[in-house]
Amino acid sequence: MEEKLVSICIPVFNGSNYLKSAIESALAQDYAHVEVVVVNDGSTDGGKTEAIASEYSDRIRYIAQPNKGVAGALNTAIANARGEYFAWLSHDDIHLPHKTRSQMDFLKKLGRPDACLFSDYDLIDPDDKLITTVRLPMDRIRRSPRVPLLNGLINGCSLLIPMQYLKDFGPFDERLRFTQDYDLWNKILAEHEFFHQPEVLIRYRVHPQQDTQTQKVGPESNPLWRRMMDDRSPTQRAQIYGSSQRFFQAIGEFLKPTPMDYASRYALEEARSASSKSLTSVIIPFFNEVPLVHRAIASVQAQIDATVEIIVVNDGSTEDVSSLQREADRDARIKLIHQSNRGAAVARNRGMMSAKGEYIAFLDADDTFLPHKIRRQVELMQEGGVLFSHTSYYVNYPGKKQTLGRIPSGLLTGACYPGLIASCTIAVPTVMLHRAIVDEGFLFPAGFHLGEDVLAWIDLASKYLLLGIEEPLSIVEWAPTSAALSLDKQVRGVSAVLDLLTNHPMHGKHHVELGRLRDYLRMTTKQLNELQSEDPEKPMIDYAWRTPGGITADAIGRLA
Repeated sequence: MEEKLVSICIPVFNGSNYLKSAIESALAQDYAHVEVVVVNDGSTDGGKTEAIASEYSDRIRYIAQPNKGVAGALNTAIANARGEYFAWLSHDDIHLPHKTRSQMDFLKKLGRPDACLFSDYDLIDPDDKLITTVRLPMDRIRRSPRVPLLNGLINGCSLLIPMQYLKDFGPFDERLRFTQDYDLWNKILAEHEFFHQPEVLIRYRVHPQQDTQTQKVGPESNPLWRRMMDDRSPTQRAQIYGSSQRFFQAIGEFLKPTPMDYASRYALEEARSASSKSLTSVIIPFFNEVPLVHRAIASVQAQIDATVEIIVVNDGSTEDVSSLQREADRDARIKLIHQSNRGAAVARNRGMMSAKGEYIAFLDADDTFLPHKIRRQVELMQEGGVLFSHTSYYVNYPGKKQTLGRIPSGLLTGACYPGLIASCTIAVPTVMLHRAIVDEGFLFPAGFHLGEDVLAWIDLASKYLLLGIEEPLSIVEWAPTSAALSLDKQVRGVSAVLDLLTNHPMHGKHHVELGRLRDYLRMTTKQLNELQSEDPEKPMIDYAWRTPGGITADAIGRLA
């Protein structure tokens, strides 16, 4: 990157006490391509501020104007600046000699001339004595790049910003005396990235005359903080703190000891109501079996204390589906989508692309949700700040069992990769995702009739922690043709999954887990070929119904 001109802008009002040090620190930059623009914002100190600035008249650009506040002075400086980058220096602060050079070098290392930079800084007292060094939390910022703005970590005088952004998103709001900087940074952050440079580049002075050290900041800052919270989407909140609840809770606690009491109360109330306000999109793909689809839809409509939308995707059914359209016409929460027959994975992907919810759940047409399923799962995901969860589940086998079996798959929790390669017991109707996962590009792998869900869960587990919920919250319907009971389907499904995992650039490296999956495939294939058991369903049925006296299907509706 060729050497670009950087404009260091110094707004000043009655700054005779510290202005000389600020100007000299700007002129002492070891980066040659710097201009210093000083705006005297109507000082009333008998010409003292102007006298100091005039000492440097041949080395700075000096502008005097009637008092407009910091925002107005910065806007004047920007309007007269010639640089391609903007740097702000308060009249009472100091840029270290290497600040500009170091930041321009950092942009080169990033390969991002369009980036905004901020840094660590020293706190000094009125006599230039070091109070402490503020080193920002690098790991936390790397995980959640928006944390600095929302936690008040960005020191404006440490910034280096492409000048064009100030023109695109500016000017600074001259109605704001205390928060004009964060108001503008919030607008820029909506479209551009801020990068933390872990290096002390400025000295920030703390003294009693600072506006930011007074209680006057509260009335102006409260609306700004609420706006900054409301401007963050559910996905952004999850990327910062894991969930909307944790996002609002953290900001509310952060603001408690500050003058932003209203913003703090607002955030804490939003945290308390986050779960009940969260919209959950339930995606139901189907091919024929319209009566079962109606039953699945009804189980979602019956959810208690949950806000839902129901996306029903018709995967090229050959049956009459007009009754489902009538159901959608009666209930605005239902959206019926039609596609040619392309399989469950494509249908789920189509549903995810149409989903508006903060959380996304999946339900197969022959399965059902318990009435408290969505409320309970959303609550736990919000509290834990997790993006990927599943639960244990009940199984119903009409004609074979009078009570429900139970599969404790929710015991699988935490960092489950690569172990999930060897054995994945996650069932589709138990899974819930935060939409941040979808926004980051997740899709079910298409082109497989069996095992596409297993591949999806393994991919997700390689990127995210899995929250396992031991409580059963769904009912999975078994039939003689179900994959859980059919050795033939198990062999075909595991074979397809094994082949794909073996050739996968990341999953294929986990030879121990792949070996265990191959062992399982050999054992299942042997059982199928030799027909060792007269009743191949018996092992799974015994496992699911190992506890006698289970609940009946008729009673499940009362489990709210």
